[in-house]
Amino acid sequence: MEQIAQIGTAAPRIDGRLKVTGEARYASDTPLADPVYAFLATSAIARGRISEIDENAGRAVPGVLDILTHRNIGDAVKPTKLFSEGGYLGSTIMPLASDQIWHAGQIVAVVLAESFEAARETAHRLRITYAAEQPSAGFDSPGATMVAAKDVSSNHEDPEVGDAEAAFAGAPVKLDAHYATPTQHHNPIELFTTSCAWADGRLTVWEGSQNVTGLKNGLAEQLG
Repeated sequence: MEQIAQIGTAAPRIDGRLKVTGEARYASDTPLADPVYAFLATSAIARGRISEIDENAGRAVPGVLDILTHRNIGDAVKPTKLFSEGGYLGSTIMPLASDQIWHAGQIVAVVLAESFEAARETAHRLRITYAAEQPSAGFDSPGATMVAAKDVSSNHEDPEVGDAEAAFAGAPVKLDAHYATPTQHHNPIELFTTSCAWADGRLTVWEGSQNVTGLKNGLAEQLG
């Protein structure tokens, strides 16, 4: 009941002053000596394969150090268990594992450079050719398959669906009301960035996700 009593009251945000004054430090604000910057290039199609990657214009950018794609990464990323298997991965798709495109916005290249601007410019100069296929964007799309919830995890059960309209029609009491709430935008100030530093065989990672423990354990499993 104590939490309910807080509804409608003005509660101060402990991080509010830092954010409005620009003093809040995010993952990308971490001061590091001689950092290398990474910028992602993502897929322009939702399904298909990469036919060609022309890196020539990108590699001409001053300060570019390397361009990582499926051609030089492949199976180098160690696959581990998914969340549903007791692990820490949220997807079976390993980054830069092959030329296969599984979804829109999939990472197709990682550019490494001496500055953020050089990394971004290089990523924008990459010329990537695709062999597009018809994506499955809905449950009824060609090629889409339905997987029972109980087959994904022992903790899940398939929902039982009844006749909602009949149940409402036969209800002894009915409430008919209209509720409205203000528009809510999920627009955090911090972008999804990560800073990493190796020192004396120890890796320190600064990142802004909510799954701090999962990331820590997942990285240890990947790199261990």
